[in-house]
Amino acid sequence: MTLDVPTGSSLRSVFRLAAAALVATAGWFGLGDSARAATLIDFNGDKNADPYVEDLFAVAPNRIVNGNCLSGGCLALNDNESSTLTFTLAPGKFTLNSLNFNLLGNGTGNTLFVQGSNGGSASFTVGATYAKNSYHFFDFGDTFKDVTSVVFSTGDGGNVRIDNLMASTPAPVPLPAAAWLLLGGLGALGAAARRRTPAV
Repeated sequence: MTLDVPTGSSLRSVFRLAAAALVATAGWFGLGDSARAATLIDFNGDKNADPYVEDLFAVAPNRIVNGNCLSGGCLALNDNESSTLTFTLAPGKFTLNSLNFNLLGNGTGNTLFVQGSNGGSASFTVGATYAKNSYHFFDFGDTFKDVTSVVFSTGDGGNVRIDNLMASTPAPVPLPAAAWLLLGGLGALGAAARRRTPAV
């Protein structure tokens, strides 16, 4: 029994067709999707590390405590303290989506200030909107989109706990379809070269 194996240009055509089908299949089943989900920073890791690093996000300087937290640890800021959130991989851009905070202090200056490297800012003060000694959730929307850092700070009378930061990084640039086609074609040619039998 003999097999009729295509050679030359017809072999290349078969491999190109197979590679194109592979690329189309990967796109169909979402294998090419490179979007990332948001990351939860819950301060339940190594509380003694400075900077505190969790899922490639760093917080420095840090004072991670166990008291008055949602669960496990949380970031604590007292009078006139600040702490900065950064993403440790280049280019370092990220989006701060949301956080939980608790305003514990009795002073009139018990305010949490949030300032992004993109100029976005927010502040939360004890009062009618934000009761003290209670956790509040806040969704920032696009306020802190594509920042390289976010600074959390307090003023005089501040006593704040921050927990469950939700942050996300931009999706990486996908590999162009032509690159997948090239890789598939090279792999197929390598496989064909190994199977080639010498002429008799």
